[in-house]
Amino acid sequence: MRIVLDTNVLVSAILNPRGKPADILNLVLDGRVVVCYDDRIFIEYRGVLLRERFRFHPDDVESLLLFIAHAGERIVPVPRALVLPDPDDLMFYEVLAASSAKFLVTGNVKHFLAANDRRVVSPQKFLEKYFLG
Repeated sequence: MRIVLDTNVLVSAILNPRGKPADILNLVLDGRVVVCYDDRIFIEYRGVLLRERFRFHPDDVESLLLFIAHAGERIVPVPRALVLPDPDDLMFYEVLAASSAKFLVTGNVKHFLAANDRRVVSPQKFLEKYFLG
């Protein structure tokens, strides 16, 4: 299954290895879920994960990003005329729309209400849908 993974879910997964986001990251690392991304998302992943406040080891961040780059699916999105509360979130929706991803998994579902798209789900909803079929 292919998904688009919002940066906030990736950060949460690393910060709390026992939470729902970590369960999703483990599905990615096990090869059961493929992350769809574009260059903008990849740059954001790197920039956020390397923020000093998180104190993630740079080698660990690079290893994770290398894994996502090789195991994931790079997408060339088509710009969308959609206004979201946070314009930086648009890239995630554009990748969802241009890819074969089934879901955009985000901790900020409310930021995507303007899209009116049931494929935008929380980590909890994704796991329910993933395991229930």
